[in-house]
Amino acid sequence: MYLPLANILHHKLRSVLSAVGIGIGVCMLVTLTGLSRGSLYEVADRWESVDADLIVFPQGWGDNAATKSGVGLSEKYATVILSRHGDIVGRAVPVFTWPMKLGGQDQVVAGVEAKYWRSLAGGRELQEGRLFDPEGKFADWIQRQLFTGAADTDEAKAFDIPAEALSDPAHDGLEIIIDSRLAKAGNYKLNQVVHTANHDWRIVGIAPAGVMTRVFMPLRTAQYLFNSGDITKCTLIFLKLKPGVDVGPASRKLRDDLHLDVVSLNNYRGMLKAKFGILFVYVDAVNAVALTIAFLFVMTTLYTMVLQRTREIAILKSCGASNIYIIRQVVGESIILTAFGTAVGLGMSFAAAWAIHRFAPLLTVRISIAWVGVAIAAALAGAVISALYPAWRATRVDMVEALTDE
Repeated sequence: MYLPLANILHHKLRSVLSAVGIGIGVCMLVTLTGLSRGSLYEVADRWESVDADLIVFPQGWGDNAATKSGVGLSEKYATVILSRHGDIVGRAVPVFTWPMKLGGQDQVVAGVEAKYWRSLAGGRELQEGRLFDPEGKFADWIQRQLFTGAADTDEAKAFDIPAEALSDPAHDGLEIIIDSRLAKAGNYKLNQVVHTANHDWRIVGIAPAGVMTRVFMPLRTAQYLFNSGDITKCTLIFLKLKPGVDVGPASRKLRDDLHLDVVSLNNYRGMLKAKFGILFVYVDAVNAVALTIAFLFVMTTLYTMVLQRTREIAILKSCGASNIYIIRQVVGESIILTAFGTAVGLGMSFAAAWAIHRFAPLLTVRISIAWVGVAIAAALAGAVISALYPAWRATRVDMVEALTDE
């Protein structure tokens, strides 16, 4: 490797530019892959942390259920499931989800009763503050407002409740819990009042990172505000099976009885990948293009070096250097440049991941050993492939013509 290294050091600027080009390609591969997969899998991790075994949602949603919000099914299904299948189901938790902008981004809000919050949090406790509507005062109040005097006590009356009534301190329903990452990203503090979704909300609790969603509110509040005043519907229902109950047979039994889709919570990650998997294809295509451009640049650099060193190559051949030796020198230059560029690219990847976490704390970049290995393997393959033509061109140098050319 002495001659390849000497040639690289003799053309420092050109060598540095070639290595930086490779580094940018490697950085894009590792960073974009880590960002796209990391952000999606972070959502899957949070949902899979819920203390439940099954998710119930309407038939026909399919993989869209991973991102659905708003009305899905009647909340009464939770009661029906417990009454009919209490032998296998230990807990049924209705949840109403809806997008709400906080921290400069749309967040999925989960409306849930305070008594079930810990199940959505995977058994975690609040870092600060308290639960919203901890004694159920708001839930009792709004049910009295909507159901009292109704002909059918199973249906809410449709009329508007003034916003100031919703935030009455006696039964405050405009309370939310946010997770620590959102609190950091938005610089939110405990008991701070934030305005979003046309209302003022008081942050009463800070949850640890990793809980199901970044924002929680009382179930009745979410139902009333985001479902046109109807507090009898929910988006989905989480089911916790009793100990020893097999998930597969239980889901089939419930599906056949309820005529709803009942899937294992562990399938949520697959549903997300099926919904957004095309994003990975786009990212991988961009990475492939970036690496191709980088190694075309390397090939051009090596080819230029071969043309400029025609006399040197002719002298080597006149001293007995074989074609294999000449090829080895050119490929060696490519490998050294690529090794340096790959090291630079990996360093840039970790710097980019730090910058993303620093300036966009709600995004997740996961630099995995597997994708670092893929980047190194791709770089090595590119180094060899990009050196083949320049190496072949070097073996075609006419020794007599090169040595006699002035």
